[in-house]
Amino acid sequence: MQQEENRSLDSWTDSEDSRTASTASLVQQQLKSTPIRSGSRVGPGLLLFPGTAQRADQRRAAKEHQLQKSVSNANAEQDASLNRRKANSIRSFRRPPLWQPPAIKAEAEESLKEEQEEQQVAPLPYLAKLQAFIIEFLQGSSIHGFIYLAKFGLNFLERMLWFAFICVALFSIISLSQRTWQRFQTSPMVISMDRNKLVWNTSFPSLTVCPHKRIDDIKLEDYIEAHSEKFEDEDDKEFFRDFIIKLASLTYDNLETLPLNKSYGIDSSDYLSLLYELKWPFEPEISSGAAVKMFIYETQTEFGICHSVNSLVARYNTYKYWRSGDWSLLDHGDRVTVHPLDGEIYAQIINLSTAYDVYFHGAGDVPSISKQRYTFPESDYTTVELIALEIYTNEDARAFNTKQRKCRFQYEADEMQTVPIYSFGLCLSECRMFFALRVCGCVPHFYRNICKYTLLLSLSVRNGRRLPICGLEGIGCLVKIKREIISLKSDKYKINCNCLSNCDDSNFFVQSYRSRVWFLGANLQWGIIDYPKMQLRRDVLFSFADVLVYIGGLVGFFLGCSALSFTEIIYFFTARLVRRMFCN
Repeated sequence: MQQEENRSLDSWTDSEDSRTASTASLVQQQLKSTPIRSGSRVGPGLLLFPGTAQRADQRRAAKEHQLQKSVSNANAEQDASLNRRKANSIRSFRRPPLWQPPAIKAEAEESLKEEQEEQQVAPLPYLAKLQAFIIEFLQGSSIHGFIYLAKFGLNFLERMLWFAFICVALFSIISLSQRTWQRFQTSPMVISMDRNKLVWNTSFPSLTVCPHKRIDDIKLEDYIEAHSEKFEDEDDKEFFRDFIIKLASLTYDNLETLPLNKSYGIDSSDYLSLLYELKWPFEPEISSGAAVKMFIYETQTEFGICHSVNSLVARYNTYKYWRSGDWSLLDHGDRVTVHPLDGEIYAQIINLSTAYDVYFHGAGDVPSISKQRYTFPESDYTTVELIALEIYTNEDARAFNTKQRKCRFQYEADEMQTVPIYSFGLCLSECRMFFALRVCGCVPHFYRNICKYTLLLSLSVRNGRRLPICGLEGIGCLVKIKREIISLKSDKYKINCNCLSNCDDSNFFVQSYRSRVWFLGANLQWGIIDYPKMQLRRDVLFSFADVLVYIGGLVGFFLGCSALSFTEIIYFFTARLVRRMFCN
């Protein structure tokens, strides 16, 4: 009997031991099989919201503590069962091996439920990786101040304070950099004075002579006889003579003097060809003491048919060049220059045979109606003494655009419509021409009426439209706006010529002139007796290298970073970001 009771007690104890051992093993397996999710522990949390990561750490620590407590309770029960096996002899029965105490099962279900809830509110894997990547970048960045946005131990107020400091630094950098770039775009050049007069040469003054007599009387009479059917009587012929003479001398100053009552059957498009058919043969001769020979060219100006000396642009305004439809560049040779060691150098025009107007200008320019002109009679020998002021541009300035240097070289003629080269005077002439076209619908006959380009389907087509020539009605319209045309200023109309000065320019001013009666006819002598002691020079003051140095100094002053810091940013957010986000 005693032996049976001992066997029953041993059986009960073995069953209790197996139950306790199975419970401990299940708890340990649950502890081992509980995964630590990649999204639950990726870093200290978002930069400005560190509480999210702290709450996740607290829940994970509580779960681990419960599991460890369960394991320790199971071990304690196992030790108690060993002691009871020695003390008790009651028969026991075996329980199923998968049976769990109700308390352990409830704890496991509660842990599984919390895990599912955390999975529902946990961020996406890519978002968590991106969060960890940004924190890693801030902690390892070489830019000053970024490390304090992700440093451990700082509260929310401290992070916001450092974030504000960084924003102020970035705003200062952007604001001052914009000013620097604006300065580089608008005024990178400086005009300085050069007083070393023995080093550079001075351009010899160019001039344009416009004779008062434009029509040959013999040719005019022949034309009247050949077209006698156009005239009613002798008075009509006399009115025609007056009309042709005033048409040949027509300019913006005397538009109102032209008779507008009768056109005599002459179409406005034939005005210029008729004037060249009837023009008086003005053939002056020129001589100079310069080493380079000077040439005199016939040219069409806003004052009619004139002649220019030592000009690089006069031949582009000849009637022959216009009629041929040519747009090619012409060889004028070099401009005539003189040196202080050459002494006093004069040039003279002889055999003028008529009264004339004179306009002094640079070799790369044309006479302008807004500038002063000098009138001399046909019986005087006139000597004019001039002073010069020149400005030239350094070769380094060619790398800048026209808006930056605020001048144009002769080859920069993209916006010119009637000539293949650029000149400040030619640009003003075109501006007056197109202003007249816009207001009156026609252009005066002393302009080239064929545009170089025309717009066709948003493309520039060479040798474009032909502009209408102003007839009597159009000239009457020009009379009303002639002040606006001459000054290119108007309160009623918007005028924007966009004409820049010549980069290499010469300005001449009449210092003195004297005239005396000369029995051989009108002669004109001009030259420089007092060489300029100063020359203006356009140099580069603020280059692109200066812009880089200035902006780099601002970035280094406010953020303490360099070019390698920007390389680091590019590396982090390209190669390293792709590797962290898409590679395991």
